[in-house]
Amino acid sequence: MSMLAACSLLLYGIVMWIIPRQYTTLSNRRIHESIDRLASELAHMDSQTAKNSIRDFCMQNHLAAVLITGEDSESFGDINRISGAENSFTVSIALQFANHEASSFLNILCIASTAEELNHTFLQLLPFVFAAILLVSAVSAWLCSRVMVRPVLKLCSVAKRMAQLDMTWQCDVSRSDELGILAASLNTLSQRLTQAMEELESANGQLRLEIAAVNAAEKQRRDFFAAASHELKTPVTILKGQIESMLLEIGKYKDVKRILPETLREVENMEQLVREILSISRLEINGLAGQEEQVAVHECLRAALESLLPLAQEKNIEIRQDIAEAWISGSTALFRKAVHNILSNAVRHSPANSTVSIRLSEEALTVQNTGVTLPEEEIPRLFLPFYRIEKSRSKRTGGSGLGLYLVKTILELHRLPFAITSCDDSVTFTVKLLPCGQPGHPENGSEREG
Repeated sequence: MSMLAACSLLLYGIVMWIIPRQYTTLSNRRIHESIDRLASELAHMDSQTAKNSIRDFCMQNHLAAVLITGEDSESFGDINRISGAENSFTVSIALQFANHEASSFLNILCIASTAEELNHTFLQLLPFVFAAILLVSAVSAWLCSRVMVRPVLKLCSVAKRMAQLDMTWQCDVSRSDELGILAASLNTLSQRLTQAMEELESANGQLRLEIAAVNAAEKQRRDFFAAASHELKTPVTILKGQIESMLLEIGKYKDVKRILPETLREVENMEQLVREILSISRLEINGLAGQEEQVAVHECLRAALESLLPLAQEKNIEIRQDIAEAWISGSTALFRKAVHNILSNAVRHSPANSTVSIRLSEEALTVQNTGVTLPEEEIPRLFLPFYRIEKSRSKRTGGSGLGLYLVKTILELHRLPFAITSCDDSVTFTVKLLPCGQPGHPENGSEREG
């Protein structure tokens, strides 16, 4: 507003200085040109006609004139007013009329134009012009702020919110000028930044899950070795005590031949435990590397049943079979171990005179044993290493506690979902099979239901 007002006043001052001077020059030039035209016209007139022309000329141009012919003179216009002016001047013209032989002289009295009147007029108009300039400047500044400055301020506020990673805004893109293009560019940038931030958040979330999984696996590994150390410590302590007692011939340990079979059973139990620990360690390290093949699930199942049939007959357990042909991709040796452990658990933990039902289809393997049930809160812990529902940890009522943990590890390596459910007086172990040639999905590693 200040710049516009200053420029307008400067232009008004320049006009006030130039126009009066130009007006004076042009006005005086116009008077002389009019007098020259009058002189050329009067040269071809008689005296009477010339007098009428002179009279009209003086009235039109507000001048005065004196026509002298010999000793006669005749005046035209207000001679006294014009001759009394300070800036008056006289122009003389020699004339020769057609009806007079004598020459005549025409003296024209003129008032020279000056710039003072115009300067005075400009000064009188200056307050009104200044007020108009201020009004126009204020309106122009207001329009400028509405049209350009306010959108720029909005864009600045948007840029500040972007700097704070606040993307909850939308620029107005109704304009078609550079500000509209800038607003559209900011909207596009915001969308891309939002998408990039969402992708980063998703990647960070996935990374956190992977880190949590790694930490959980590391904790599980530490817990496994701590439990393994504890499990190995018990038979080693028993062996050490028995051997020392036999050496010192204390009590019943004097009869070495009777005690040695018990010692041998402890050694065999420890050997079995070490073998299972080594199997799990190899699985966690090597996985299925180099062992991918077509696995005949029905053959693994029949082989496991054949080895467990004597135990089932000893407990008078009825085994019902509905076995169809099924194939998967994986390791035959490992899957046979998993199937053997599943069936072994079903037979060993079933009471006498109960039933174990085995059903195999292309989609799933189901093993159900009756006469037993599991507490709901215990089911998720069954797959933990060295965990046993029976707390006495007696070898007569249970194994080492690594059987189901080994089953879980093998099935997860084969990417086969599995679950244990308990209802009424039965426990069911279900393994969903992925037919050979159908790739397993990583997210289907294990499915446990309680």
